[in-house]
Amino acid sequence: MKKSLRAAGITDRGRVRANNEDRYLIVGENSLQVFAVADGMGGHAAGEVASAMALDAIQDYLNHHQEDLIAKAVEGESLQSSLEAMLAAANEKVFHTGKTKPEYSGMGTTLTLLLFVLESCWLAHIGDSRAYLLRQNKLVPLTEDHTLVSQLVKNGQISEEESVDHPQRHILTRALGTDHETTFDVLPVEVKPGDRLLLCTDGLHGFVAEEEILAVASQNKEPAEIVGDMVILANEKGGMDNITIVLIEVV
Repeated sequence: MKKSLRAAGITDRGRVRANNEDRYLIVGENSLQVFAVADGMGGHAAGEVASAMALDAIQDYLNHHQEDLIAKAVEGESLQSSLEAMLAAANEKVFHTGKTKPEYSGMGTTLTLLLFVLESCWLAHIGDSRAYLLRQNKLVPLTEDHTLVSQLVKNGQISEEESVDHPQRHILTRALGTDHETTFDVLPVEVKPGDRLLLCTDGLHGFVAEEEILAVASQNKEPAEIVGDMVILANEKGGMDNITIVLIEVV
């Protein structure tokens, strides 16, 4: 029997930034559903253009390939190549716009996405937005930040503690739309009833500790209430960046 999903999303400018460069996506029903967050970057309005353009490209791809994705899932085939094609299309759209329109030069965006097709769930990720799995009162990271600081930690050059306030912690090593070709992390995720999945930009995880995120995410509330509470918490921490959150509950 197909898992039932309940979800809610929210985006907030925060208390410091003049505009909101984040976007989120919740689309689909029944056999196919997609959830995503994106955090754009670039001068002027380029960041918000990049994040919106990437999510529009994903929705457009799904509109044209939904039947193919469902057919693959029915046959038990991997959806990795389909996801990679979808992400490549989004990357090309953002990259081409940045190259042909000077006002958008160098723009790009993070992207963290969950695709549910029938019984399967797939994660796609690039940048420093994150996905977490909440199960049995534990918050498990599903993504790895594509940042300079994350690479320094992995190489043993700095400690996890040093990475928290590192001055270069926001420098991305990978993003959607900044290069003609790029690499995404794409992998299947096993989910079961009772799980909650959290997607968020660094306006949340960059300022709110994971223990605090867990405390809010595990409350016995509806997804819409929980994401609202998380925005309040991030703003109480200073609201230093745009805050975008999608919470999915597997019923």
